[in-house]
Amino acid sequence: MADLVAWAERFIATPSESRLGNAAIADAASELLAELGLDGEVESAHAGGATHFAVLCDAGAAGEDGVLLVTHLDTVPPGDAAAWTATGGDPFRPTREGDRLYGLGSADAKVDFVCKAVALAAERESLVRPVRLVGTFGEEIGMLGARWLVETGLTKGSTRALVGEPSQLAVVHAHKGYAVYEARVRLERLDGARLWSAREEVRGAAAHSSDPALGKNAVLGALELLERTQAPGIGALAGGGALNVVPDRCEIELAVRDSSGARAAGPVWSAAPLLRFLTAWRELQAGAARRSDSRFSPAHSVASLGRVALDGDCALFGCDVRPIPGDDAAALVAPLARAAELRAVRANPALATAADAPLVRELQAAQRAAGLAPRVETKATCTEAGLLAAAGLEAVVLGPGRSIGNVHKPNEHTSLAQLHQAVSLYRAALARLAGRGPA
Repeated sequence: MADLVAWAERFIATPSESRLGNAAIADAASELLAELGLDGEVESAHAGGATHFAVLCDAGAAGEDGVLLVTHLDTVPPGDAAAWTATGGDPFRPTREGDRLYGLGSADAKVDFVCKAVALAAERESLVRPVRLVGTFGEEIGMLGARWLVETGLTKGSTRALVGEPSQLAVVHAHKGYAVYEARVRLERLDGARLWSAREEVRGAAAHSSDPALGKNAVLGALELLERTQAPGIGALAGGGALNVVPDRCEIELAVRDSSGARAAGPVWSAAPLLRFLTAWRELQAGAARRSDSRFSPAHSVASLGRVALDGDCALFGCDVRPIPGDDAAALVAPLARAAELRAVRANPALATAADAPLVRELQAAQRAAGLAPRVETKATCTEAGLLAAAGLEAVVLGPGRSIGNVHKPNEHTSLAQLHQAVSLYRAALARLAGRGPA
């Protein structure tokens, strides 16, 4: 049997940032399956303007009523390498410290693929229904792999899906939706004034955008600095990156009316349109907080301003919105339309599997069989499970590791004990869902 932790470390050590391609991690996953004696294959897919790779492995008997095991193999960008203090400044250097295994992707979520593969190999001889294990791609940039999976018909024959995301092995039956918007703010040139510029780097703190309050948004901080200093305009504005990460850095070049800075090298743009956008953003946030649903944490809808860059005579902002059930993303962002040209980039559905659905009950029994206390929860983030549920599968989210306050930031880590517990839980789940039932 493959060494679970050694393979987890190898997966961490294999970079697989969404936009840089996942060929290397797909090869590693294929090698793992081969070592486990499982038949795997890699399929290429063109999505989002690039070529990606999905890893597929079929086991069990042929037929219907199959089980789909899904884990995305891509990660967000690592951010500032120096902030990865637990791994010596290298996000791809797996580092053990007590029960913790540090490194990018340790919790979100590619190491979960290792747990699923090990469990599948251990149970494959007892399976009487089909099981398909899939390592998807591009989850962090629009759930490209899950969309491809549905569009190509590879979900057919499966009726239930277990989607790997960090849940500390709780069964997540519902989560928020997710929408991405682009806001283009038309700028006004400032002419005829003697202006100099002072460049500022605004620092924040990264966090997952599902709970923006856990971080400090540097893009928002730059706009607030512009407001606070009452500078008449800007010469530069750039910050952020992946929209599902609260940005921790933003540069702004403030125009000043004295000689305390260097002469502005390029055009100077009026602060007024940007301050109108800031006002609209605050209105959006107020609207998002009006309703609450105690099943979720945070209990209300949230939005995060993920990046900004100057584009000609415009400031181009990217933001994401996570509505609770009953809230509409388009209605939440409506205030921005008064200060910017809005474009909807994508929308991912929420997950609303019933808390007492048959799949949930079976997984609670599997938790008990694996020596775990049965736990059923909701999740503030959006996952591939929403897309699979929309395609007609009964879906839940389940995986080792902690999500909130841990992923999409430096020093991401998982629990070594939970990796082993995940294998036991997946084995128990496969026995109930695709095997001959509990012993």
